[in-house]
Amino acid sequence: MTSRPVALFVTPVLPLPGGSGRALRAWDWLQTLSRDHRVHLLVAGDRDSWPTLPADYPAEALWPLADGVSTTRRYRRLAGLSLPLLALCSRRFVSDWQQWTSTSTLEALEARLAGETVQRIVVFRLYLQDLGTALAARYPHADYALDLDDLESRTRTSVALASWRMGQYRDALRGLSTAIQYRLVERDIARQYRTLYLAASDDARHLPARPGLSIACRPNRIALPATPAGLPCDGPLGLLFVGTLNYPPNEEAVRFLLTRLIPRLSTTLTSPWRLRIIGRHASTALQALLRDTPQVEFTAEVGDLDDSYARSHIVLVPLFAGGGTKLKTLEGFAHRRPVISTRQGVRGLAVTSGEHYLAAHGAEEFAASIVALATRRELAERIANAGWALCRQQYARP
Repeated sequence: MTSRPVALFVTPVLPLPGGSGRALRAWDWLQTLSRDHRVHLLVAGDRDSWPTLPADYPAEALWPLADGVSTTRRYRRLAGLSLPLLALCSRRFVSDWQQWTSTSTLEALEARLAGETVQRIVVFRLYLQDLGTALAARYPHADYALDLDDLESRTRTSVALASWRMGQYRDALRGLSTAIQYRLVERDIARQYRTLYLAASDDARHLPARPGLSIACRPNRIALPATPAGLPCDGPLGLLFVGTLNYPPNEEAVRFLLTRLIPRLSTTLTSPWRLRIIGRHASTALQALLRDTPQVEFTAEVGDLDDSYARSHIVLVPLFAGGGTKLKTLEGFAHRRPVISTRQGVRGLAVTSGEHYLAAHGAEEFAASIVALATRRELAERIANAGWALCRQQYARP
């Protein structure tokens, strides 16, 4: 029996089915590659921080990669933040570019795969490009692809503006400087790959064209619950927001809910209601605001999100910044819940307002949409069913 060829997958996070957005996208890649290849994972970070993996984990081997930060490199990063144009001289000036201090892991990998056919190399995220280039030099006949997920320059600009709006000016300036650095780097990436992947097709028009380069849309996909619960028939109206709260767009969304939407709902929604916010890593200031806001139920972590969705009537996605496509929107669809979202929250998804979700921007529009769904159950069920059907057809993992 002929052995299957090898695929090398370079990722900044350990692929996991229930992890962060990056971990979920990496997990989707791992499942795809493992169907026809024996996958060797090269993962940034320390193996000691990884959870215990099941025996059927779909990777033949895992290779942890330590990113060294020397004193010289710290100075380069500081210089790069102060003078972003230095990125034209070297990517080492890019503030969070991944740089490997040792080739021992690559040498061990090469020895392990001696005589093997390495057919594919997939690098997940632009800042791991140097490692991908080193692998491509060792395996020049492999199909070499880069999954950008989103455009770092555009996403970081958007996130920096969210920080600025919240008064986090130092973070905003640092983010804008890094965005400029990545924009300079992105001008050259098309020369090195056969295929570039993006989560949202809208980003493709911002990449330079090159003959022979394929730019493909690989949307984020999620696992559908086996049997999503129907909308609750009793109890107070349940509103739900889920997100990691040290990410500025999510923090901005929560602050919008607490300071702008809740006061509006208190005057427009006469029936009992409750806002559930689930998210890790909230700052001390945000935790205090969450504790002091009435009608809010805050949980840092839950063991099973399915139960939280089952107890909720409406999923809120009040995002005003970010990049790529939003897994929180797809999760709302997958759990058969009506979603109210800003334009940013459905960016890159093939959705129509009024059919798959309800569009809103300000507090008044969000409140009006909540009232409409709360008082018209047939509307809530129609929106929920349409979003679920779309997710099953286009965004469900096989």
